[in-house]
Amino acid sequence: MKKLLVLCLTFAFAAGLMAGCGGKDAADGNDLAAGASPAATAAASASAAASAAPKADTAVFPLTYKDALGNDVVIKERPKRVAVAFFHFLEPWFSLGVTPVAADNANSLFGFLSFQPFIKEQANVLDLGTTVSVEKVLESKPDLIIAATPYNDKIMDQLKQVAPVVVFKNDLDWKGRLLEFSKLIGEPKKGQDKVAEIEKLIVTNREKLAAKKDQTVAFISFNNKGTYTAFGLDRCVAFYDKTAGLGLTPPANYPAVHGKDNIFTLEGLLQLNPSYIFLWDDMTSNSEETTLEELKKNPVWNTLTAVKNNHVFILDRAAFSAGPLGVEYGVKAISEFMLK
Repeated sequence: MKKLLVLCLTFAFAAGLMAGCGGKDAADGNDLAAGASPAATAAASASAAASAAPKADTAVFPLTYKDALGNDVVIKERPKRVAVAFFHFLEPWFSLGVTPVAADNANSLFGFLSFQPFIKEQANVLDLGTTVSVEKVLESKPDLIIAATPYNDKIMDQLKQVAPVVVFKNDLDWKGRLLEFSKLIGEPKKGQDKVAEIEKLIVTNREKLAAKKDQTVAFISFNNKGTYTAFGLDRCVAFYDKTAGLGLTPPANYPAVHGKDNIFTLEGLLQLNPSYIFLWDDMTSNSEETTLEELKKNPVWNTLTAVKNNHVFILDRAAFSAGPLGVEYGVKAISEFMLK
């Protein structure tokens, strides 16, 4: 089942774009959050101002960007070799048409379905390891490093010895990342255009799914010992929000905050009893299929509305990345499943 599903979604996804539960996440190493973006100021140099007809991407350099730590980072010219020291910040660069020279956890991220349109670029992205290796950062010869606080705090001083470092908090949603990162390359309009493109995709699919507004949807993952984690509403803004997302309807008493009251037994899942269930899939094994086969023998599982109507679908973990590629993948995949 998984091979056929992956093949179909990969073809549809790659043909459709570049890439789609993105939204706010808890600010730890594995979760993402949405929030306000830091301010940036750009000042044209005297020589650029004196140029007769400077190119759009050179006219803004050198620029000064105030990062999340309040540092005024001077970027002398358009970055050509960007290293990403926080893996959640990798996606936006591909959306902006920029292939970073390095990123932590890069090899794992290229296993996401949302990254498949860029799979040929994997060889050009040095994997900095699960824990960022400063030596590998140096090896990648970056002219700009994108870091996160507190994730990179212990090596921040070392990173600054390699290249200019712009630090962000893990509080930017997919829109904020596109808008802020595009400023760093002197092309803010590119970020604005990409945001508009994804928003249009969301609106189009929200309208298609309007007929399903009375159907409830839950995003869950299998845990050990027969329990289930429901992804909170704050983790799935792009899917649940009525204006910024697909407008899907959560079951009654569905957890609003991820990580709080979101672990359920099978009986607890029955209390939610969603019309549709999307299962988190990490693509590293067939554990979801194996568990589903076992659950088919469970009478409680078989009483779930989603199960009785064959509305249980496996969704690649990319949909939960909260990045622009994950949002695009998730929006397309969820719509395709629900509109079958």
